[in-house]
Parts: sequence; C-alpha cells; structure tokens
Amino acid sequence: MIRNTQQMKEMNRYRRQLWLGLILIMVFSGPGLTLASGEKNDPMPLAAGMAVTRAQSLMAEEKPDQALAVLIRYSEKQAEPVHFYIDFLTGICHTELGQTGSAATAFQRAVDKKPDLSPAWLNLARCRYEQGQMTGAARAFENGYETSDKKQAVHLFYAVSCLFQAGQADDALSVFNRLMVAHPEAISLEWKQTLVHILFALEKFKTALPWLEELAEKTQGEGRRQWQEMLLYQYLSLEMKPDALAYASHLTRIHPEDPGWWKALAHVHLADNRFEQALAAMLSRSYLIPLNREESRLLADLYLSSHIPESAARQYEEWLSQHGDTLSEIQLLDIITTISRAWLAAGNTDLVLAWVEKGLAKKEDPELVRIRDYVLATRKVPD
Repeated sequence: MIRNTQQMKEMNRYRRQLWLGLILIMVFSGPGLTLASGEKNDPMPLAAGMAVTRAQSLMAEEKPDQALAVLIRYSEKQAEPVHFYIDFLTGICHTELGQTGSAATAFQRAVDKKPDLSPAWLNLARCRYEQGQMTGAARAFENGYETSDKKQAVHLFYAVSCLFQAGQADDALSVFNRLMVAHPEAISLEWKQTLVHILFALEKFKTALPWLEELAEKTQGEGRRQWQEMLLYQYLSLEMKPDALAYASHLTRIHPEDPGWWKALAHVHLADNRFEQALAAMLSRSYLIPLNREESRLLADLYLSSHIPESAARQYEEWLSQHGDTLSEIQLLDIITTISRAWLAAGNTDLVLAWVEKGLAKKEDPELVRIRDYVLATRKVPD
C-alpha cells in the first residue's frame, strides 16, 4: 500500500516536472538567415529564404499568425516539397499559436526530410507529449538526443519518463541504463526516484534497494520520510529482518520525538514475535500521542503476551470503557472473557468473578462458566 500510494504521487509529480521542463527550441537568427546543421548540404532556394526571413521578422514582432500565413502562402505555391526549414519554422508558428496537432505534423515533415535536425525532433517530442502520445514523444526525444551536436542528458531522461508513463517500464529501464553510462555525473536524486519507480514496476525490488537507501539518506524536506517508509517496507517485504530492525531502531534514535517510527519499530519486533520489545516501542508511542482504538487494543495484547497480566487487564478495561458501545454481543463477551483471564493470571479472583458475572448477565457463555467454576473450585476458603 505504501509503495503503490507513493508511486502514484511521484508519477503525478513527474508528469508536472516533465511538462515544465520541456523547453521549446526555436531557431531564429535576426534579419539574416542561418540554417540548422547541414546548411551547406541543404541549400535553400532564394524564394524560400525570403519567406523565412519575412516570417522570422514577424515572429520577432510577436506576430506568429502573420508569420504562419507567409509560410503557408509560400508552401502552397510550390509544386515540389518545400525545404525542411520551411516545415520547421511552420511548426514553430503553430506551436506559438497553441496548434499542437498542426505543429506536430510540420515538425514530422521536417525530420522526414532531414532526420538529423535535432531541434525539430525535440519540438516534435514536446508536441507528442502534449498529445498524450508518450511512446512517440520518447522516440522523438531519443532522436533529438542522438542528432544533437551537444548531447544533453535531460533529453534521454525525458525519453525515460515518457516510456514509463506509456507503461513500457522495460524500455524505460534500458534508456535509463544508457543514460547512466553516458552521463553518470548528471544523475540527480530526482532522476534516481524515477529509476526506483521503474524498478518497482518491474518488481526488481532488490535491484532498487541501493537506490532506495540513497534516497532515504539524501533526500531533503518532507519527501525524505516517504522514502524512509518505503525503505523500511522493502526490508520487511524482502525478509531482511536484521536490516529492518537496525533501520527502525536507527530512525527512533535520530527522531525520538516522532511517534510514527516507534510504531514502525513495534511492528518490526512483532514480525519476529519479540513482544516485550514491541511493548516498549508502543509505550514510547503512547507517551507522545494518544493511541487510537487499534493501538490501544494492541497495547493490551502486548502486555498480556509479555506476561504482565495486571497491566493487560487494566488496559483492556480502559479500552472497553472507551469502545464498548461499538461492540456486538459476541465481541463484548470475547473482551470480557479476555479480561477475566487476565485477572486470573494476575491472581485477583475477586475481579475475575466480577467480570465473569458481568458477562453471564448478558449471556450464559460456556467459557465464562468454566472460568467461574475453576475459580470457585480452586479458591481458598478463609479460615
């Protein structure tokens, strides 16, 4: 549950992160014309160059609609496919106007004509992301990375994020592994969070463990606790009991004021039937905050399992006084029987009989009758 809830929250955060991080790449050069890479091998016709120059001038004046009209008029007059840069600049204009679908079509034409045009690939990736086409976005980011003269790690990371959102965790992991080899210095804690989620999705929990340990140690702020909880959960689910105990104990030492870690430590002890240690941890929690219904009952059970029957009986009595009106008849008789047994273990036969009679007044319960008969048969008669 912890893992699934956290993963959902983190995925939503990464969607926002990806959206904010996708930078629109425009290639403008002022009054003159400068083509993207490959200019010498892809000469632009004079008329095309004039259309581009005019469109760029209008874009600089923040008139993308007029710039687009110039490019469309030029394109419609051509019998042959237009230069790739016309398509690229057309895509930029559509993007500025919020016309994502048309922008994607134009960028796609540009990369079909010039597959090494990195800015077109990256803008196409952004469009595919906005269209919800995560697989297409990922491939465009990869191509944008491959064709760029200066390869940026962030473009591979965006490809990873898109593949993961598309449900292609295996492919996302492959690209992330490639990212770590090519740009080990660029791998931030946030990116490692994505890696952990990918590994969780692939159920590679042991592989994720070293990364999870690093996140639990180095993450700052509120997010750190979530990673600490996930790490402790993984230790338990992977049957790494010594590690779970050591980590839970460590958390209570560095955060003794946090009742949550005392409860976690109690459950670690319970997983190995260390009732006295679990009792001590739950008592520490109770000193910090009031226990809820389930925790109060657990405290009573731990007293009993730790062979402290009088404290168990009193804790059960307190629990019953607070929650008795919510119990069914069967549940009520069960707790009365438990209290009776606790007082019997404590050697207080008067309270045993008192509680037995309370129960029998509600129903003739065979177990309560046996307890009463035992007490009466073994009770010492005063001289």
